[in-house]
Order: sequence, then C-alpha cells, then structure tokens
Amino acid sequence: MCFDGVGAMSRLRRSVPSLGALAAFEAAARLEGFTKAAGELGVTQAAISRQIRALETDLGKPLFVRGNRQVELTAAGRLLAEAVSESFTRMAAAIDEIREGRDVSTLTVSTSLAFSHFWLLPRLPSFRVAHPDVKLSVLSSDYAVDLRLGEADVAIRYGKPPFRDGYSVACLEEIAYPVASPSLVEALPDRVDKELLTTLPLIEAEPRERQWLSWPKWFSLAGIDATPRRGVMTFNHYSDAVYAAITGEGVIVGWHQLLQRPLTDGRLTRIGTTSVKTEEGHHVVVASDKLDHTPVDAFVDWITAGFESCA
Repeated sequence: MCFDGVGAMSRLRRSVPSLGALAAFEAAARLEGFTKAAGELGVTQAAISRQIRALETDLGKPLFVRGNRQVELTAAGRLLAEAVSESFTRMAAAIDEIREGRDVSTLTVSTSLAFSHFWLLPRLPSFRVAHPDVKLSVLSSDYAVDLRLGEADVAIRYGKPPFRDGYSVACLEEIAYPVASPSLVEALPDRVDKELLTTLPLIEAEPRERQWLSWPKWFSLAGIDATPRRGVMTFNHYSDAVYAAITGEGVIVGWHQLLQRPLTDGRLTRIGTTSVKTEEGHHVVVASDKLDHTPVDAFVDWITAGFESCA
C-alpha cells in the first residue's frame, strides 16, 4: 500500500473527524440514544452530545433527529453509521487477527444485506449443525469487500464473472417480476397487462450493486416501450424496499430466488406473468489462496447444494 507522503496523510487528517467523535456517534446510532451510548463508553451524556454536535458542525449536516427519549438517524446519519460501523468491525477483526493469529477454523463470508437477510440467514442453522467446529463470521453490507486484501474468505455477489478478486465457484440464477402485498394485488384486475404495470405505485431501490435491476431497466428488458410512473418511494437498501412492499406501500422488482420465503408464506404476491431473466446471478466468489481452505470447502459444498435445491 502506498501513500503520497506527508501531504496525503495531512489531507486525510483534515477530512476525517476525530476517532473519539466517530466512536460516540457509532454508539449513539447503534443504541438509539445518547444516554445509552454514554453508559457503554463510560462518559457523561453531555460529553456524547458535545461530540456529536461537533461532528454535525464539521460535516455541515444533522446526523440525528432528536426526540424526547430516543434519537433517530437522518439520511446523512444512516450513511455515516453504515460506513463507521463497517470500518470499526474491520478494525476490530484486524486487531484480533494480529494479536492472536488467524484461526484456521474461522470462515468469513461477505454478502449483501438483501442476500444475507432473505436467503442466507434463514438457512444458516443447517450449516451450523453440519459444521459446528467452524467459527463463522458474516459481513452483511452493500459495500463490496476486496478478497485480495483478506477482508473475507468468501463473497456472495450479484453480478457476472469474471471477478477481479476471486473465482466464481457456484451460481444461483435469477428472474425478476413485479411483486406487492396481497391486499394491493387483490385490488387489481384479474388480467394485468404490461401497460397497466407502468401506472402502478412503484417502489424503487437504489442499492450500491449497480447490476441490480431498476424499474426503467426492468421495463426495457421486458420489452415494455413506456416510461414507468415515478416511484412513490425510494430506498438505498433493497431489504427496506421489500418491507415497504409487504406493508402495502407499492410494487417492487421481485427477485424470484431471493424472495421465495415471503412469496411462499403469502406476505408478497406476484403481479402478472411478465418476467425477465438477467445475465447476472448470485455468485459464490472465493479468493485464489482460499480454494483449498477446509472451512471454505465446507461452506462452498453447503451453499452449492442449497443453490441446486432452489433450481
């Protein structure tokens, strides 16, 4: 890793707030309160408040909406909280690895929030039962890790090979179609044509994975030559968009494999018969130096069987 001498470090120090302020912010964001953050860090509530006020002044934007007994993150606060939390997690993992050395039975898996929430986590108990000796760490984030830097052993990514930091060893193909809550679908005509789809209240997701389908791209791939209605709601995480659809707020692009459980249990319902098949898929990517790592082999075998059962 190369740095541009003193100049680069000086610019870094000027642009990044103090570690103490970021630690106070992270605790308050995670615990949803300044008092709880103060208790965890062993300082006064006033000290936490001063740190966060200074941070907001430095950034020029409010990070919290203050309430009587708890606080809520603003959009800027959510963005910073995700980045800070992930950075602290990585630092802690690096420090532990330096102090103790990497345990050969440890497996770190990186995945998007949506894949982790809707596909991986509901199935993980079966992996834990089959491999109780493997110490599993799951990094759920829409920020892609670089396997070459040792940030994870395995990454589950939606995309299309080749991947610059590893090899795809398994893939779950996808199709996408509109889905919404049963109550919203029941109010629609029995036959939903392509033109009607453009008039529905669409929920848009803008995840960091650029390959994920937006509504305009879905309509284009579906051969619908019309401009879709502007989205009634927009989320930066697909998981949030899914829950908005479940509560009846509108229609989302539904990934068939990812949403099998809410589709099966009736929380979501498919709209119409039009679907698109993408060139991309959910790939299990392994770094070249981890291909013969025993915990990696166990995980790859397990998830490959899971993918095959979904086909």
